Amino acid sequence: MTMRKTAISLPEDQLMRLKAAEAAGRIPSVSGHIQELLRREEETAEVDETLRRLFGDLPPGDEHQKWADRALGVA
Repeated sequence: MTMRKTAISLPEDQLMRLKAAEAAGRIPSVSGHIQELLRREEETAEVDETLRRLFGDLPPGDEHQKWADRALGVA
């Protein structure tokens, strides 16, 4: 994947929290953290679209929830 550099504007308090998290080793870097957040957002949108195609505008039923709980090992 080709990487390109761009500038974004963030409120100072957010930027300071991100830089502090980077310095503490909780995130790899400010840009890496933002990349991960965007990746998760895209993944969530894909999952939401798949669920919409499967179920339309109706939420999954109880049987679907029970199956998911079993599949994920949730008691």
